[in-house]
Amino acid sequence: MKNRQIDATLQSAGLGVASLRDLANAVAITVVEVPADAVSSIGAPYAAGTIPAGTYQGQDADVPTATVINYLVTHSDVPDDAVYAMTKAIFESLPDLAAAHAAAKAIKLDANAIVSPAPLHPGAERYFKEQGLM
Repeated sequence: MKNRQIDATLQSAGLGVASLRDLANAVAITVVEVPADAVSSIGAPYAAGTIPAGTYQGQDADVPTATVINYLVTHSDVPDDAVYAMTKAIFESLPDLAAAHAAAKAIKLDANAIVSPAPLHPGAERYFKEQGLM
């Protein structure tokens, strides 16, 4: 788009991703709405979300969009204690993660944390049970 070789692109990236910020700073862009009803008709793993106003140069209003939930995935051979420690480190380091990237502000230790398209690893289950989520 920046080189005027294409007129549109579909990006799947975190809010404020550098490639789109760079594009929006170089040429006028229009962030196209993905209506919530369209997202809900597709279903998982997509969820309705919003690109907040001002995320990109020239984007003056909130824009409804489709989001994809990120999951941390491992295999069953990873030791339970290692997965427990990783899970605990993530949730106990949320302020540091949010300071490193704004998208981490959306990570919460709540019932949504245990929603997964695959079975939870026993190490992660142990941490979530300790936190009263299971």
